[in-house]
Amino acid sequence: MANGIFGRVLAGAVGVMGLLALPASLSAQTTATPTFTKDVAPIFQNKCESCHRPDSIAPMSLITFEEARPWARSIRERVASRNMPPWHIDKTVGIQHYKDDRSLSDKEIDTIVKWAANGAPKGDPKDMPAAKKWDDGNGWNYASKFGGPPDLVVKSPNYTQKAVAMDAWYKPVVETGLTEPRWVRAIEMRPSTLKGRKITHHALAYLMQDEKE
Repeated sequence: MANGIFGRVLAGAVGVMGLLALPASLSAQTTATPTFTKDVAPIFQNKCESCHRPDSIAPMSLITFEEARPWARSIRERVASRNMPPWHIDKTVGIQHYKDDRSLSDKEIDTIVKWAANGAPKGDPKDMPAAKKWDDGNGWNYASKFGGPPDLVVKSPNYTQKAVAMDAWYKPVVETGLTEPRWVRAIEMRPSTLKGRKITHHALAYLMQDEKE
């Protein structure tokens, strides 16, 4: 009698295990580990490569798997905490639809975190999107919008930053050369040299007017 009861209990247990195994198998198919080539690289292209590419301000490039893989743990930490990509607008209030918004959605964050947490796999090379083309940084972003380069360029004196130092605010006073009122449609500021792009991360400009005028 004991053996019969044991057999029925065991059979029942096996039956339950079999039922539970099926949903688990289906779940595994729908929650596959993200790969760099298929899932992560497109996000990096859209939200990260503007800085994380050769000759830009970021300390490393994230264009290829070989470049990104050694940084997987750091990427996971910075992305999960929303420190990267830098986007300091409060996403809970006010206007949220901005052109060139480089902040990550919850889904994009989840994809990157899962990729890094599961060994940061490369994936199928065939899934890799075509490389994004970047200009050399010497042009003007507004040139296409306004049909040409600026009609006034005000250049500040050169500034040398020490290789190892705290952030510094360079505050030059530069003559505009204007002698009569001018309407301003747009202002764009950019470093004038390749080395300047490696260290410049903020720029502010304001008009200083002689109190006698």
